[in-house]
Amino acid sequence: MTDARNADELAAQVADAVRRAVADATTRAEEIVMEAEADAKQIRAHAQAEAAQIRERAEADARQQIDAAKRALDELGGSLAAAVEAATPTDPAMEEPEPEPEPEPTPEPEPEQPAESPGAPEAPVTPPAPEQPTVEQTSSAGNGDDAAERLVAMKLAVDGKDRAEIEAELTAKFGAADRSALLNDVLSRVPR
Repeated sequence: MTDARNADELAAQVADAVRRAVADATTRAEEIVMEAEADAKQIRAHAQAEAAQIRERAEADARQQIDAAKRALDELGGSLAAAVEAATPTDPAMEEPEPEPEPEPTPEPEPEQPAESPGAPEAPVTPPAPEQPTVEQTSSAGNGDDAAERLVAMKLAVDGKDRAEIEAELTAKFGAADRSALLNDVLSRVPR
């Protein structure tokens, strides 16, 4: 009977040890889960804080780029206004009056007798005065068109248009021309 009692005691001890091991394992598993959840919360909070910083930096960069583009447009607007002002005469006395149309000569009736003797020299004829360029002609040959093209190109670049779209728009508005230098300059000033 002692063997049976020893076996029962041994079985009870083993069962008790297994229960303790299971209880310890369960407790440890719960601790691991709680630690993992706490770590996940920390990682999530850190990621959210980092994302907020990145977003703030991106917004600040975007504001700086917009401000730079606005300043560039203001500078171009000032250049265009100066070009227009330079092309527009300010003193009315300096403005050239439009030439009055010359009256059409009325044909004179031929005299029955010659007015001059055949050997007399003819009266000298003064050639017509060379035509003076008008204000429109001088301003279109000046810097006004370039400033206008530059302003339109800058606006299109700020709006996100690419080089081909800008060039097509300029060609449609101002006619065909080589604008590679203008486009290089404008696109180098607009942050991308």
